[in-house]
Amino acid sequence: MNKKYYFFYLELALRKSNDSNIYGYENVSHISTKKLIEIFNINLDKDPYLSEGYFLTKTKYKKYKKFISANIGQLNLDIFEYSLRLYATDDVKEIRKLYKEDLME
Repeated sequence: MNKKYYFFYLELALRKSNDSNIYGYENVSHISTKKLIEIFNINLDKDPYLSEGYFLTKTKYKKYKKFISANIGQLNLDIFEYSLRLYATDDVKEIRKLYKEDLME
């Protein structure tokens, strides 16, 4: 049986309706899945495999601000929107690289 690797990223996008680009990623895999489900209000009955993206609402951010600041860092929900995504792979070498080591890459 193949081993599966799971990791969570918080995708960062501008809060503009005419701009759907993702401008940054924050690996939040160090936070327990249970806590991420709580913060992002994920309904496991409707999405048991966490295949959808889940946005951080201002209400949830205010409720968990102290935890988020301590475990993720400062967020700006007035300018950016944050979406939680789950990625999975069979080979750790195939983990999606969500950053550039060199600007010319």
